[in-house]
Amino acid sequence: MTYDNFKNLVKTTRSTRRFLPNIEIKKEELEEIIDLVRVTSSAKNMQPLKYVTVTNKDLVKKIATTAKWAAHLSLWNQKEEEQPSAFIIVINDSSIDGFAMVDCGISLQTIILGLKIKGYAACPMASLDKELCIKEFSLGKNLKPMLAIAIGKEAEVLNIVVPKDDTNYYRNEKDEHCVPKRELNDVLLGSF
Repeated sequence: MTYDNFKNLVKTTRSTRRFLPNIEIKKEELEEIIDLVRVTSSAKNMQPLKYVTVTNKDLVKKIATTAKWAAHLSLWNQKEEEQPSAFIIVINDSSIDGFAMVDCGISLQTIILGLKIKGYAACPMASLDKELCIKEFSLGKNLKPMLAIAIGKEAEVLNIVVPKDDTNYYRNEKDEHCVPKRELNDVLLGSF
């Protein structure tokens, strides 16, 4: 892969909140992604993260309908026909001394980029119903759900735009999802 290919992959991998209906994602595809993410970097190499893959339609629907989908879009809510086809739930095993938030960021980006290469879109969400996950997956006291990754085939146009007043994402007049991203000179503090 060239740097330009990688750059394009990163720029076109956006958080998707509208998915095409009736797309089947096999659990083996998600297990393949988890098998990849398990070998990524881990702070102190403690590897505190665990995962649950969800492809059961009823359970996917239950997780999707109890989640909050777009904090900055107060007038928008996901329609049933826009729900994802699968989820990966990221879980911290608190019995392992590690830096779960650091590892979560590393694994999240790896999972989402891997899904994009496989032709899927994703949306990381911390607003999942954690108690529902604990109950549905029979998680022990040391296993704490951190976030969910909604997965499916993209059914919306996503645009990176230059921020005007803030970085809140929004829908434009065509109902396209717009994501303001700061310019390089706003984030690069210097080169010494």
